[in-house]
Amino acid sequence: MRFAASEDEVMVEDMLDRALREARDKAPRIDGHALRPEPKALRAQLGSLGLWGAWLPEAAGGADGGPRLLMTLARGLGRVPTHHGLIGGCVLPGAIFARSGREDALHLATRLAGGEMPVAVAVMEPGTRWDFEVPTMRAEPDGDGYRLTGVKSHVAEGATAEVFLVSARDRAGVSLFLMPAAAKGLTVSPYPATDGTTWAMVQAERVSVPASARLIGPDDGIASLQQAFTLAAFAAAAEILGSCEAALTQTLEYLRTREQFGKPLATNQALQFRAADLHTDIEMLRSQVLGAANALSGGYSRRARSDVAAAMALATQTGDLVAREAIHLHGAIGMTRELGVGYHLLRTDVLSRWLGSAEHFRAKFLALEEHAA
Repeated sequence: MRFAASEDEVMVEDMLDRALREARDKAPRIDGHALRPEPKALRAQLGSLGLWGAWLPEAAGGADGGPRLLMTLARGLGRVPTHHGLIGGCVLPGAIFARSGREDALHLATRLAGGEMPVAVAVMEPGTRWDFEVPTMRAEPDGDGYRLTGVKSHVAEGATAEVFLVSARDRAGVSLFLMPAAAKGLTVSPYPATDGTTWAMVQAERVSVPASARLIGPDDGIASLQQAFTLAAFAAAAEILGSCEAALTQTLEYLRTREQFGKPLATNQALQFRAADLHTDIEMLRSQVLGAANALSGGYSRRARSDVAAAMALATQTGDLVAREAIHLHGAIGMTRELGVGYHLLRTDVLSRWLGSAEHFRAKFLALEEHAA
């Protein structure tokens, strides 16, 4: 396993840190406390610097940075409480477009790399939890095209998407289709999540699309989704790692400066032990996420998918623990929006509800390991 960062990774991390500091400095303030940076401007800035899609292949507008650069990007964004949209708006569609290799798909991927978010991936359905491999949305032949009918839920970045990438089933199997958001018969219902992000429910009633709208056929539909969601889970684990690091850094600073009974809270040995435990938990998570990045760099093998499942299982558990402890160590102020510590807890919760809980990823890890045996 390669633990040391490459020169490119160090350069990307430095550029990202500077860009995020500038975004925080420009963010609006309430009583001196900076609020979340404006996400569209942040994405545009990172896109102009070549960072947003650096992990994508060169043919898709990226720098062929792969999982290691994606880890750097997601981890850095995890440290900042902002609605960046990296996973739903770039990683999921970008992975599918890059795998497709079709000219129109690569054009959309190039727009993603530039910081735009024109596409939302809509594959989850009501009542299916995290099983996206058995869609009930139907693709019925209609002349030279198809009619799509069904409902998709938990669509990240769906409220502002120009195009939806949906999974639908016909007699041959599961295919992936591009469906314009303005299509007749399509209803998009936005709703908020607890972390302040906006999601959408998408209902299609005999939406007509041309034959060219089928981006990936039934021979590769499920495999494309598995690869994309493996990469999304990895990016989420890296984001939670960054979130944990930010929460602990903020908490340690508070313990060093907050005085009680005439001395800093950090002099309390019991609080020192709690902080040391959190540091140990974060280092374990860092090692797991880095291991997953190295495994993914070699392709989407069973070992790589197993490592990602282990990383996400640990990330959701550690992210929840670190955020709760950070809030507790701050006291009542930890619950305030201005401080921002509570955002890390909300974000971890939303990611686990979307992509899978710790229990879900542990079960996935065990299944992959048993298959290998």
